[in-house]
Amino acid sequence: MNKLASLSLALCATATVATAQTPDSTTYKHHIGLTASPVLDGFFKNNRSLPLGLLYKRQIRPNQAVRVRVVGQYSRRDTTHYFGVLPGSNNRYWELQAYAGYEWQRLVSRRVGLYYGTEVGGGYSRRSSRDVRRGSDSSGTYQYDALRVTEQWQAEARPFVGVQVALGRRISAFAESVVNVTYVRYQQDYNGTGTRTYPNGITVPTGAVGALITSDTWQMRWRPVQLIGMSIRF
Repeated sequence: MNKLASLSLALCATATVATAQTPDSTTYKHHIGLTASPVLDGFFKNNRSLPLGLLYKRQIRPNQAVRVRVVGQYSRRDTTHYFGVLPGSNNRYWELQAYAGYEWQRLVSRRVGLYYGTEVGGGYSRRSSRDVRRGSDSSGTYQYDALRVTEQWQAEARPFVGVQVALGRRISAFAESVVNVTYVRYQQDYNGTGTRTYPNGITVPTGAVGALITSDTWQMRWRPVQLIGMSIRF
């Protein structure tokens, strides 16, 4: 009986130690995070409007997870403060990207962990610039209205490595570094239309001019800080 009791106590102690060494990710199967993608070059100027995203991870093993990420951005800027530019002139930009991936995780200490993996995905972005101006020539005054539209489609593979720091039992902060391997389809469409108003009040269309530019490129870049964020486990 004494031997049986001793063996039972030893098994209980072993189970307790194993439980204490198991990371929280075995308890909390789901991770939801908010991300931002800062730009290191011109940090204070270029980070006024950041791409924001949502990150979801599903823990499938104590040290492995599948992940899905969505990133978007929208901005609009009025350009009528420039000399000679009329109301209606503006710059607009929006983008949407989606990724899916797999990652492996490793604890460095009780609060700090490293992880690495790969995700693949793609996205679309559109930038438009409208320029409305008034001018004059020997025939009278005229108004010029031009619109330039740039569209971009992309497909990506992104090996990544990240560090995660626990701020509490459920909340963590993290940062990722990636190598982007990207195929980009770029298209720019430029059209200009306008009217001329003569001294006698007659308005005459000036016609339209247009140009379509397309290109296909492959890119590979290392981004030391691709994204930063915070997540909650449940």
